[in-house]
Amino acid sequence: MRKLDDDLGTIGRRVLTPIAVLWFTYLVGVLGYKMIGGAKHSWLDALYMTTITLTTTGYREVIDITEHPAAMIFTIVLLLFGATAVVMTGSMITAYVVEGDLTAGFRRRRMQKRIDAMRAHTIVCGAGQTGTAVVAELVQTDRAVVAIESSAERAAVFERQFPNVPVMVGDCTDDEVLTQAGIVHASGVVVCTDDDKVALVTTVLARQMAPKARLVARAADERAAARLRQSGADSAVSPGRIGGMRMASELLRPSVVSFLDQMLRDENRNLRIEEVRVEQGSALDARRVDALRLHEYGTGLLLLAMRARDGAYVFNPPADTTVNGGCHLIVMGDPASVSRMQVAGAAS
Repeated sequence: MRKLDDDLGTIGRRVLTPIAVLWFTYLVGVLGYKMIGGAKHSWLDALYMTTITLTTTGYREVIDITEHPAAMIFTIVLLLFGATAVVMTGSMITAYVVEGDLTAGFRRRRMQKRIDAMRAHTIVCGAGQTGTAVVAELVQTDRAVVAIESSAERAAVFERQFPNVPVMVGDCTDDEVLTQAGIVHASGVVVCTDDDKVALVTTVLARQMAPKARLVARAADERAAARLRQSGADSAVSPGRIGGMRMASELLRPSVVSFLDQMLRDENRNLRIEEVRVEQGSALDARRVDALRLHEYGTGLLLLAMRARDGAYVFNPPADTTVNGGCHLIVMGDPASVSRMQVAGAAS
């Protein structure tokens, strides 16, 4: 919460302090004119005199000071000091609003409230090219996501591209920043920074703070990937290696690559290959493949493979294959249909 405290401290220094000085001046003026006017004049008269003095309005004086030199000196001092306080307070508030600091402070507080209410979301560390691609896929499949970016400029670009995704400007190797991003309640963390040292520290810290979350990290090469996995990452991805495999696939199997690209970019059907975990005691547990009734969860839902509890894959499982708790079903379909099937696979 350090960032929010800094915002409130800035508001106090730039706005609340001059306002407090102005109110103190106002109070001194009211008390002074009440003492000058005595019993013949009310507190309202003193308030009126203070108001027309500080605002330099020039209306009729209800408390006559022309015969009182001390009262005239008091008015001169109050006028000079008070008028300066009024001008400074007005300029401070105007500058603060025009510069957007006040709006930004309230916006950050609203964003923090949104993050605090999130559960089972994904934290993406690094809003560069890789991080942006990760967030785009998460948003496309209706996943809740929070981004962390150290560069304010890149964060601003990211925010314009994903206006509904909370983005925090901070260091992902700072435990306070990860706490503000809700890592305790996160289901996954993706480390997309291009600095292997930063990725390593973030991986270790994230694993300590969220031992049950799935953690995927970006690695420059296989050596870095091995270190990241040893540090707690469930998976380490090398963009260079993936890029090479993609180029080879474009050469050897262009139709397959074209199909996968079309599936990922299709805005109408929004097809995805997803996994459904089957918990023991769920509606999918101990059922044969032909009894799963995939059409009940959505049209076009296709079972591609099944991963057994021992990690072995069964591709295109036969109709008499039994689905047991602890296995994963690899299916293809739209996110809504997959989500309904995931609910059915969860423990009741």
